[in-house]
Amino acid sequence: MLRAAALSLLATSVVAQSPTRDADPAREFFARPGVIDVRIALLAEARQQLRDKPREYAHATLSIDGDDASFVDVGVKLKGAAGSFQQIDEHPGFTVNLGKWGGEARLHGLKRFHLNNCVQDDSHLCEWLGNDIFAAAGYPAPRVSHAHVWLDGQDMGLYVLREGFDKQFLARVFPDAHGNLYDGGFCHDIDEGLEKDEGDGPDDHADLRRLTEVCRAFDPERSAALAGMIDVDAFLDFMALEALVGHWDGYCQNQNNFRLWFDAAPGRTKFLPHGMDQIFDDADRSVLDHPQALVAGAVAQSPEWRKRYRKRLDDLLPLLSPKKLRARLKARAAPLLDDLKKHDRDAAAALDRAVAGLIERVEARYKFLQKHVREPEPSPITFRGDALHKLDKWNAAGETDGITLKKRSYQGATSLHFELDRRGDGERRGAFRTKVLLSRGRYRLCATARCDDLRALDDGGGGASMRVGDAHSAPLLGDQRWTPLELEFEVHEYQRPIELRLEVAGRGGKVWFRSDSLGLVRVGDL
Repeated sequence: MLRAAALSLLATSVVAQSPTRDADPAREFFARPGVIDVRIALLAEARQQLRDKPREYAHATLSIDGDDASFVDVGVKLKGAAGSFQQIDEHPGFTVNLGKWGGEARLHGLKRFHLNNCVQDDSHLCEWLGNDIFAAAGYPAPRVSHAHVWLDGQDMGLYVLREGFDKQFLARVFPDAHGNLYDGGFCHDIDEGLEKDEGDGPDDHADLRRLTEVCRAFDPERSAALAGMIDVDAFLDFMALEALVGHWDGYCQNQNNFRLWFDAAPGRTKFLPHGMDQIFDDADRSVLDHPQALVAGAVAQSPEWRKRYRKRLDDLLPLLSPKKLRARLKARAAPLLDDLKKHDRDAAAALDRAVAGLIERVEARYKFLQKHVREPEPSPITFRGDALHKLDKWNAAGETDGITLKKRSYQGATSLHFELDRRGDGERRGAFRTKVLLSRGRYRLCATARCDDLRALDDGGGGASMRVGDAHSAPLLGDQRWTPLELEFEVHEYQRPIELRLEVAGRGGKVWFRSDSLGLVRVGDL
């Protein structure tokens, strides 16, 4: 809850704000720690609308800290992607648009903001911490606060309140807010038809197409074309910060959770961070892996830019100093704990443990990075003639329920084993995957596999196969003895990380890939 003084400030902010009086009326709100009480009231038809069309705005009433007249008619819709989205009758996240239906009242100047449900972050602090680190580096990032949310009288608990990527945000972080802002969507790279979120630039997506073409044709010896389209120094910082905080679900490593700003002036294109609720999850996550994303992958091809990236890792590492972050995290958590103790002491105790766990992860991450950022550059695989280069580091990725993936012995040979539950009507999908760094050339992925009673999908497809990018090997189905599988592919870049997948899809059955058969052969040059 906000204290009395803060309530007075809030009262003056829940009215129409004029940008000429204060270009950033939300500055003070986000600068102080605290939890505001947000109560959302839906009419019955609005709740049903959110069941039927959760991504479309419905009418709602919003009260802040007990002021029932705060916002009489606002737009509310559900938010979140595959990991965080929940339905209106569960524990949903919300996007709130105070001016959707023409209202002029604002929350500390904010017209649109998000209430994140934190289903992937028990500490409720990762989003705040990630954006705070970006901001400390001088990089534009949305600001974060916290709210205790009630929905039609039901206590929904603690939420993260984050400012939206809207016109007000653009005016705050960019000297000139003329251009286009694109939403990265769910696991979409820049060549996959991104949705324009804001901006007054042309709607023909020509800016996205130009950047895509330049990245696909990138030559590390001639980098001027790409340097003329993006702010390279800023992008190197973006890459380094995503890597340092372990934002595995961001743009560079997963083509996810980002916004892309095309300034009206050439060469000032910037990526913006988003969705950092799972950072610091793995202390040993590498910052030296070459990125998969189109723009990041092109930038990493340049030896000069790669050298500058390595330097920025070293320069920015002090932002993760545990001594500094430990104190900030504890100070930020204090009002959250105070708020929860008033409503649910068990939830407060769980939050206290989660915050302690986050602090431990930050400390472990920093300890790992102190040595890791100075390690030698990763080198592409070295092949010996046409000999098979064995691949033994495969990770399981069960993508649906009803499938088990594990390493086990079969007929005296260690194998990667898939077992698909035959019960029920669901389709079963899963994969083992590994990532390798390869130089320009032609390659062949090899394996030996067998299957027992592997049942096809309803459309007749599925089976056991290998995949690289969009290319698949011929699948195995039914009952098959040990069968050699091969898949050829090409790498056109100077060097590139490639994900290799052993995939199974079906409605039941068993599959084995012999571990000693898994490997790569270099077929030739391009």
